[in-house]
Amino acid sequence: MKLAVDFILITGIVLNSLAIINLFRLKKRTLPQSILIIFWLFILGLIIFFYAALHKLKLLAFITYYFERGIRFVIPPLIFLYVNSIFRNSSTLIKRYLPHFIPFVIFLFFYMIPQSLGLNLDYLNYINKNFLHIVIVQNLYGILYFILSLKLFYSFKKALKLNYSSMSDTNFLWLQKFLVSFLCVLFIDLILTISEVSLGYNATWDSYVTVFFMIVAIGYIGYYGLTQSIVFLPNFLLEDLNNYNSSKQFYLKETQKSELKDRFNTLMSEEKIYLLSNLNLKILADKMKISERQLSAFFSEVLNSNFHDAINFYRVEETKMKLKTNTVNSHSITGIGLSSGFSSKSSFYRVFKKTTGLSPSAFIKQSHNSQQDHIE
Repeated sequence: MKLAVDFILITGIVLNSLAIINLFRLKKRTLPQSILIIFWLFILGLIIFFYAALHKLKLLAFITYYFERGIRFVIPPLIFLYVNSIFRNSSTLIKRYLPHFIPFVIFLFFYMIPQSLGLNLDYLNYINKNFLHIVIVQNLYGILYFILSLKLFYSFKKALKLNYSSMSDTNFLWLQKFLVSFLCVLFIDLILTISEVSLGYNATWDSYVTVFFMIVAIGYIGYYGLTQSIVFLPNFLLEDLNNYNSSKQFYLKETQKSELKDRFNTLMSEEKIYLLSNLNLKILADKMKISERQLSAFFSEVLNSNFHDAINFYRVEETKMKLKTNTVNSHSITGIGLSSGFSSKSSFYRVFKKTTGLSPSAFIKQSHNSQQDHIE
């Protein structure tokens, strides 16, 4: 059994080391990648602590003690900062998020350091006696931060996909797996700790179970991270987001704006390119003979909109026109929406209601009543 645990821990050390080496090899590291180095160093320190405890290496266990005790208060806000740093490229980001690490600082100075120095204090004895309850609080704290990180991730993912057609779900796959995998590890640790408290047993093996699942998670997400063209995702997102933000300010010249508006209006009114359900930024940019970056800037600077909203406006207008005619007698409402360029029933109903304030059925009824009033 000890041999198997030993193998798992060494595997974890190797995987972490590979991740850190790959990040250090980058000639130009971004803030998200620098944050990840700190993350992997903490995970590495944790695994080395359990390796030292398994082999009774007291000096090594003492050195890595701070990683083991402090990791639950460090990693959650660190990951929250990481997600923010990917999507928000700001020089003041770290300063603004430093307060999130106050619980760790308090825990460090009021528990970890006095405990490591062997001080005999009443409150330390009380904490040690009830330390499993502290672990439960730490796990809940971590779960809260990871849920907030996931919520932030999905909100930014949705916003970026609206403006960058080249960004598919696979572009976000590693970050999503990263957050979900470690959230699962926290839930496992929480369940084990609660069962230890409620059943009244005290075992060291449950910590190794948590570490095992964490190493499995590392191997799982490491595969996706290390096989991407950019190590651990951040660069392409930051580049595209920076280009988009800068395009809002000065990307297009005044002479270009009028010309691009004419081309866009021609494609919409004459060719009705919005009827293509698979229309994306790249297809439209090719039709207008400009780059995707220029097209994103056009939507932002000229139309004060984005690709998604601008195209759906024309689709809704097309749908409204059809719903007012006899087409509604020979086709289903969903069929009319799909023929107007919407890719699915759900997106059609959602966008139509958001744009008009009415469901398609309510719009038909209102339109019919207006026609009757006009006749009378």
